[in-house]
Amino acid sequence: MKNLQINKTSKEKIIESLELIAKELILNRLIIVNKSKFSLIDIEIYYWHNFHKDDYAKGIKHTRPFGDFELHRYGIDISLGNTKNNDFGGILIRGLYDIDNKKVLSKTKVVKSLFNQLVQGSNHFELVKGKTPWESTFNSKRLNLGQSDNPNKKEYFNSPYKFLAKDKLLFETYPDKETILRESNLNESEIKKLLGYNIAK
Repeated sequence: MKNLQINKTSKEKIIESLELIAKELILNRLIIVNKSKFSLIDIEIYYWHNFHKDDYAKGIKHTRPFGDFELHRYGIDISLGNTKNNDFGGILIRGLYDIDNKKVLSKTKVVKSLFNQLVQGSNHFELVKGKTPWESTFNSKRLNLGQSDNPNKKEYFNSPYKFLAKDKLLFETYPDKETILRESNLNESEIKKLLGYNIAK
């Protein structure tokens, strides 16, 4: 994630940095696996720092340096740092768009779809700068966080750290779309434009 950094001088600056990184990833970055191109359409941020004690980031052991891909039991992250530096976390990839095949890939298909592009021998797997099909993003709450069983989890339980591409095409059959949109920062008319119908917020 060249040129993308987290300003760690305060909680407010950290939040601002995380939002900028998320928007940059969705709007201006592509995942290249050999000859295949994917854009990020649904990501969730988990990040812990002394000024930003989101204990949900402690769900896995973060070992990779900032910007690396990190495979774990929940899927694939783009690393936001590792535990050696006492600030760590990741950006969980929950949805991709296969640009060549014009296909939406939800979380259950992300790992399989990326790894299906790999071949025996040497492979090219990286995050690069490139224009995606999306013009804007929106925020929602992260999904499936479980119990907020300590003060740090309670503080971040409702944080809008889920970022998605804002495009009607993506929500025709997307899993949990009503929950995502109900918990989002979008108004009723924006939600109707994406879904084609109203939902109760």
